[in-house]
Amino acid sequence: MQLKMPNPAISIREAVIGDARRLAVLMSQLGYSTREDEMAVRLRNIIPQDDHLVAVAVREGYVVGVIAAVTGWYFEMNGGYDGRVTVLSIAEDHRGRCIGSILLAHAESWLRSHGAVACIVNSSSHRIEAHRFYQREGYQVTGLRFHKDLRRPDPILTSK
Repeated sequence: MQLKMPNPAISIREAVIGDARRLAVLMSQLGYSTREDEMAVRLRNIIPQDDHLVAVAVREGYVVGVIAAVTGWYFEMNGGYDGRVTVLSIAEDHRGRCIGSILLAHAESWLRSHGAVACIVNSSSHRIEAHRFYQREGYQVTGLRFHKDLRRPDPILTSK
């Protein structure tokens, strides 16, 4: 799928395992410390899935951004699929160059082509600039996200 690029120096392509090193850096810049080998495992698990997208922005042969998205069925209402952007990260030295907008438009187009009728993005409460970005891109604040770490022992399973 080709999009008209507002920044002709940027091209978008699907991610490959060979991008693991650069994507680990982008995840770390986003605040999720990630090693290359960890990212390679993630990519091996995600890339083959038909309901997942992982796309990268490339400038002069160098990966400068990544977006990941997934489709799924609504449970809470009728209307088919929803889409979710699960990751959007732009290299710190390439922010402010429309790369996020280009990647987001690419993901939205991919989600539409896979039957999604809406796109949902989660963004941590401390990412004020990201909130402004998503609002400029037409997203509305519709709720809160709650998080609980489930890696701790399950009290139901450990009480027996």
